[in-house]
Amino acid sequence: MPLGNSITEGYTDGTLTGPEMIGYRYGLRYLLKNAGYTLDLVGSQSNGSLYFNDCQHAGIGGTRDQYLISLLTSGYDERNDIQILVPPRPYLDEFNPDIILLHIGTNDVTHEDAAALTNQKISDILDLIDEYEARANKEVIVFLALIINRVKPWGSKAQVTTNFNDGIEAIAQARISAGDKIVIVDMENDAGFAYSYDIDMANDGEGLHPNNLGYSKMASLWFSSIASNYNTAPVISNIPDQVFDEGESSESIVLDNFVEDIENADQDIAWTAQQLGTANLNITINSSRQAVATPRDNEWSGNQTVVFTATDQGMNGKYVKYDGDTVVFTVTTVNDAPVITSTPALNASVGALYSYTMTATDVDNPSVFLSYITKPEWLAFSETAGLLSGTPGQADQGDNQVILRASDGLLNTDQNFTISVDFSNAVDDAESQIFNIYPIPARNYIIVEPGELAGEILLEIFSASGLCIQKATLVAHLKSYKFDTGNLAPGVYYLRLTNKTIHHTYKFSVIK
Repeated sequence: MPLGNSITEGYTDGTLTGPEMIGYRYGLRYLLKNAGYTLDLVGSQSNGSLYFNDCQHAGIGGTRDQYLISLLTSGYDERNDIQILVPPRPYLDEFNPDIILLHIGTNDVTHEDAAALTNQKISDILDLIDEYEARANKEVIVFLALIINRVKPWGSKAQVTTNFNDGIEAIAQARISAGDKIVIVDMENDAGFAYSYDIDMANDGEGLHPNNLGYSKMASLWFSSIASNYNTAPVISNIPDQVFDEGESSESIVLDNFVEDIENADQDIAWTAQQLGTANLNITINSSRQAVATPRDNEWSGNQTVVFTATDQGMNGKYVKYDGDTVVFTVTTVNDAPVITSTPALNASVGALYSYTMTATDVDNPSVFLSYITKPEWLAFSETAGLLSGTPGQADQGDNQVILRASDGLLNTDQNFTISVDFSNAVDDAESQIFNIYPIPARNYIIVEPGELAGEILLEIFSASGLCIQKATLVAHLKSYKFDTGNLAPGVYYLRLTNKTIHHTYKFSVIK
């Protein structure tokens, strides 16, 4: 917002119409745009439209600093008795500036002479700008001009102007020391003005308005002051939304490709990522500013909104700014194979019932279909219950291969295992017994006569399912051993006698 009087408006010598008055504004806009800045000149006034469309400003011809108080407070132009904003309301809130270029005091010096400094309202204007910052919750930098002087014939006013500038500079320096965001722009001395009608000043009869050359010098000094002191925010172009499969990671996003900052190089931009709502992703940003997202749960799918923020280093460590962009990460569902959750028994006994219930789950499907691929004839498989059961015979001794399958209709998971069938039937081959075992069936005990065989013998009792339930050691040359069966439930059992040279298994039953 260019803020001030007729010098901001662009008045020269009275020969220019409103659409021709470009002042310093046209040249400043050109320099900023050419340097890569994005800008919008704002204010209620409009002059220079013959040369450029973005010609708005807040320069009111003839106004003084005390009149700007009314303008900023309620939108009232006290100089011309015009209510600019209807209904009355704070002027800065209406136009929302980020930068204010304040050049005020020329008319105060003209009409008040030395009293202009005593009567000045610069501090009040700066206070109103601070109040606007608080309301808008934003940072505004005021570039405060030490106003241009005037042509030499107006010598007394020239000295008053210098004194006025000295006083304004002292006020500004005190506020800067207190933390106010003010940049002093010495238009009087640093713009390179030659205060002469035939060089930089218009022949306006007052000796106080620049000509086009003078305005271009003002534009140059405004520009260099802004470029040296004002930090623009990074600008993030649209980071594309990301889509990838469940259980995978997103492609690497090279964040440098999506940000521009006039004052800061890519490596000086700090990036952060914030997930909105639930945080379903792990997001890493490496030292090369490359971002990768990975689901925290490999089975998760859905949408996750992430806000990426780019923060610059500010201007000389001050006025740090940032920009953000929202990216939606979509994780698509991938069908997973069923998982078999049960473990089969790998041993079976001749004449004893074998059973195994197969169970399986699938994170993607509520129903899993069970079937068999390979099984021996003595086993039956229920696809609805997942029950594999049967009783092996003598001919089934040895290894029996089984392949069961769990399917979701698209993917299959096979369980491949081998059932070892052993334990010969002692009753069937009783005539070939090496040891004498009786009584069969047993009630409260069973007697084993090893026949004084040399060497220790390990005696083991197994249930029909192949579980070893009792053990005993028969010492060498033992003639007989009485084994208590009173604690055994009625049913079929197997007795195995083994040592380094002997391996015999006998089937017996217990009755009550």
